[in-house]
Amino acid sequence: MSTPFFIPWADIRPGDQARMDVVMDEQKVNAFSGVIGDTDSFHVSDAAAAATVFQKRICHGVHLLAYVSVAIGRNLPGFGTIYCSHSFSCHAPVYVGDTITVSITVLEKRPHHRLLLETDIHRADGILVLSGQAEVKTYR
Repeated sequence: MSTPFFIPWADIRPGDQARMDVVMDEQKVNAFSGVIGDTDSFHVSDAAAAATVFQKRICHGVHLLAYVSVAIGRNLPGFGTIYCSHSFSCHAPVYVGDTITVSITVLEKRPHHRLLLETDIHRADGILVLSGQAEVKTYR
């Protein structure tokens, strides 16, 4: 087993960034819907989605947010990071099949190995779909 990626708190600077691309394919959307028990909504039904303002299936906002957690845990700061809080807003839909880019930027280093992070998700067409700020704690 390889050593998990991790950047120590002492080596992190405001302005440090990480990015991650994810294709929000039908398999991911259906799997997430199944895990949370949302099996008959406009997220999984073309007919239900056609009756909404979106006209077609969209991804759950909290599903998108989960990829922020993945980017934090894999890329910045990395393995062992603990989520403390997150405030976010959804701005635009992500449709099934869209590619998203998750961006993490360190805004501030705080005492006790904590970091304030800016968290954004954009669709491939450049539209901002989710923005927020998270506080995380590194284990060293």
